[in-house]
Amino acid sequence: MFRVMREFMRNFGQMKSISEVRHFLLESWNMGWPIILIMFFQFLIGLTDVYVAGLLGKEILAAVGYVGQLYWTLMILANGITVGTVSMVSQAYGAKHPEGVGSITAHSLVLGVFISGVLTVLAQLFPEQITRFAGMPPEIQGIATAFLRVFSLVLIPTYIMIITSGVLRSSGRVRVAMLNSFVTAMVNIVADLSLGLGWGPIPALGFIGIAWGTAIATTIGMVLNLGYVIRGEKLQILHSLGRPLPRCMRNLVKLGVPTALQQTAWNAGTLVVYFLAGQLQAGEITALAAMTAGVRVEAVIFLPVFAFNMASAVLTGTRLGAGDVSSARSGAKATALLCLGIILLPAVAIFFLAPYISAFLTEDAAVREEMTRYLQINMVGVPFLALGITLSGALQGAGDTFGTMKIIFTGMWIFRIPLILVVVHIFHAGALGIWWSMTVSMVLMCSLLVHRFVGEKWITASRDKQTNTMLWEACIPEDRPSETK
Repeated sequence: MFRVMREFMRNFGQMKSISEVRHFLLESWNMGWPIILIMFFQFLIGLTDVYVAGLLGKEILAAVGYVGQLYWTLMILANGITVGTVSMVSQAYGAKHPEGVGSITAHSLVLGVFISGVLTVLAQLFPEQITRFAGMPPEIQGIATAFLRVFSLVLIPTYIMIITSGVLRSSGRVRVAMLNSFVTAMVNIVADLSLGLGWGPIPALGFIGIAWGTAIATTIGMVLNLGYVIRGEKLQILHSLGRPLPRCMRNLVKLGVPTALQQTAWNAGTLVVYFLAGQLQAGEITALAAMTAGVRVEAVIFLPVFAFNMASAVLTGTRLGAGDVSSARSGAKATALLCLGIILLPAVAIFFLAPYISAFLTEDAAVREEMTRYLQINMVGVPFLALGITLSGALQGAGDTFGTMKIIFTGMWIFRIPLILVVVHIFHAGALGIWWSMTVSMVLMCSLLVHRFVGEKWITASRDKQTNTMLWEACIPEDRPSETK
């Protein structure tokens, strides 16, 4: 593990000059800070839904929480498509091939509309069955079903919004995506409050107002993103919509499916961890409460980490598209170190202020003590988290989604869950053992990501071995061959 880190730092020192390092850091920051704000605005949307639901009653709050988890499970495929889209669009953009950008965008939208359309039909036909299958308590199933009926109506707009946001980020328009995300969040806040609680002449619709408020905001976000995307590549998109290319679609699926499987495996593993924490022989409720609250605090760390993960994907893809492998590798390292530098201060603050943070969030003495341990132990792994997750973005931008998937799966199902089972059932370490298992598994997983990056396989992940061309080039019509070699 430490050998891998030494190799990473040694290679970082191969940059030519301080000015080169400064250049890469500036590029990373210019791409990273708008994405941090995008993620914050998305966080505000969920927070507003929860806030208004809490004012309407605990049953509605519970239903919003359940449906929110179910809804974002349906978004896994959208995120998978977007990762493949970002990889291919950023490479086409780096190769200065606007037709490639437009064609990839068109194929991604077709794929996203098809998948979300199927999900919409299923959710509209079988909402009661879905809510029951999701394990929702009987007392909130009626509310959850009503939520699902409305939310499923905007599955297609949501897919389009997510995919087009990825296109904007990866084609030099990240600040446009940020502004559109801001507008979407503000509309959601106003719509939730006015439709849910009533405002002036607008009657209070109760919980269904929350659903329609979010639906309206999502649709506006889709229109804004789509308008900017079409404005940039209108002719290319229209041309590609009329002449879809099977190989282009196949390559998008090839890059996107591993990411969808990766997120599914991680989410399922997280549910298992919650289940195992709930099976402790003593203090299980305390452990669950501490973990639930602790995860909310960790969002301070996770937001910038995953923002720089996405920034690294775009920057690495763009540099590889331009044929600059050396800059792709050096730039990814600079992004990872910038992320590390940014989150170290809040991580150290959380570590030392954990007792006070816990006391602010709960009055239960046992939960305060357990939450303090949870936060302090998890902060130990933050340096590895920053480097590993940021570099995984570089791997995804390079098209190495299958390699990333294997490592994430290993971290959860080979390291974390077996380790928890051992420390809980053999060593009887209780909640403390679970917290240390989570941190140790995170360190091991992120070390594997760094090791993958230090190697060479990811560099050629976006190259079709049969044709010896980049995967994105399959999206160029045969009568208009790419100049990229």
